[in-house]
Parts: sequence; structure tokens; C-alpha cells
Amino acid sequence: MALEDDIDFLDRIPTLHLLGKDALRILAISVETIRLGRGDILFEEGQPAEGGFVVVNGSVVLQQSGDTAGDDAITARRGSLIGETAMIVETVRPSTAIALESSILFRIPRVVFIRILEGEPQAATALRRLIAARVGRIVADLDLVLPLFDGSEEEPEDVR
Repeated sequence: MALEDDIDFLDRIPTLHLLGKDALRILAISVETIRLGRGDILFEEGQPAEGGFVVVNGSVVLQQSGDTAGDDAITARRGSLIGETAMIVETVRPSTAIALESSILFRIPRVVFIRILEGEPQAATALRRLIAARVGRIVADLDLVLPLFDGSEEEPEDVR
């Protein structure tokens, strides 16, 4: 892909779109292209995560070790962002990622992503708002199910 094509591709990914074109240009220049063959392992569950990946072509399955039947496996296809949290904070991989077919991915190192956010305050603010909204939705969901686990007989009002 040409640089402008890479920028346009990255711009179609909702989280990365928040960065704006200037930041995406820096990101497109900084990504590392990873090529995987069918069955190649991108990363393993429990490994330190030093950034994220974007699936450019192909597909990758994300599966946790306890899911031997593959019931909870997630398939990441073109345009999927894998390891979004790892682009911002130190963490470990919650699953193993295996290529289902020949695949191309962009690797986004955390250090690069953080530098971009430091240089683009409006992008950092937009990302903070996105994360805050997600956390708010998670807390609201937890508030709905918490009474089901605290031993009380009462159901949350929204569930009735």
C-alpha cells in the first residue's frame, strides 16, 4: 500500500480515526508490517503486550486457553484493531492470536502511540472521552447485574 492508502485505511478504524489525519500520517509511517502464514502465532496468552495490531488483510482468531472448544473465540478480520488497551497501558495478552489464513497486520508500538498522543492534545482528549464513555457503559452494565450476585432476592428495576 502507498502511504496515503495506509492513512485512509487507518482512518476507517473508529479508535484511530479520533487521531486526525496528521497523527495518522505519523502512525502510518511508524507501523511495522507483520506477515503471517496460516497457523502462525502472532502472540500468546499471558505474554507482555507492547502495543496493538490492525488486521490489513486476512484473519486472526483470538482464543483463550480455557476455551478448548473455541466457543468464545473471536475472529479479527480486515480493519480490526487488536490490543487497543496495550497501545495505552502496560498489560498482558488475554488470549492467543493465530492466523486463520495468510494475513498482513500493522503493529502499533505503545511508545509510538503515546508519542502521537503527546504531540496531538486534541487526539488525546478525544481518546480520553471515548474511554470514559466505554467505562461509563461498563459501570452501568455492572450496576444492572450486581444485585444478581449479592445474594439479594431483588432484581434490578431495569431487568424486570
